[in-house]
Amino acid sequence: MGSAGRRVLRAGLALGALALVLQGLRGWLASKRYEFTPAEIAQLARHHAGLDHELAFSKIIVELRKKHPGHILPDEDLQWVFVNAGGWMGSMCLLHASLTEYVLLFGTAVDTGGHSGRYWADISDTVISGTFRQWKEGTTRSEIYYPGDTIVHQAGEATSVQWSAGTWMVEYGRGFIPSTLAFALADTLFSTQDFVTLFYTLRVYAKGLLLEANAFFSTLGC
Repeated sequence: MGSAGRRVLRAGLALGALALVLQGLRGWLASKRYEFTPAEIAQLARHHAGLDHELAFSKIIVELRKKHPGHILPDEDLQWVFVNAGGWMGSMCLLHASLTEYVLLFGTAVDTGGHSGRYWADISDTVISGTFRQWKEGTTRSEIYYPGDTIVHQAGEATSVQWSAGTWMVEYGRGFIPSTLAFALADTLFSTQDFVTLFYTLRVYAKGLLLEANAFFSTLGC
């Protein structure tokens, strides 16, 4: 077999191995038990929609801690962190994070918009205040969402997104969460080069993973 044939063989083996990994990952995600449900997070956010966003967020955090003790970051670890991605700029406050789920507060104090990104995760957002506009791929019209509305972004989808100033939301993601970091951090790495924000983002995600590890091992000790 020549060198060209060996390269083709190696490429074929690599693609086959990647397909097996993806299939195994898909099966794991479909069969595992999740701490939260999209409906639960949307209902909780909808209950507080229309309130001042800071008051709504404080109430939501309290209720999530009651329903999911040990799975929401403590107050000292809650931090609003800038997010630059897809040409837009917002801010997030991570409440929960694992390899397969996250819950966060998200929004912007200024008008902003851009590309949604494509993810290996399903993401749903429920609007607390302001307005969110979405233009779906393959369509020629956009849709606008108001407080109490929930927007679902399925894995693999891409849209154009736009937030008006003062739009704040509660977001839930389910899937292979580390895969979302590439998009979330791309503008930070290659455009803004705001490495302080990069550090804050990775640090709070690591804290979320450690909290979930502690919760997991505590159940084993029971």
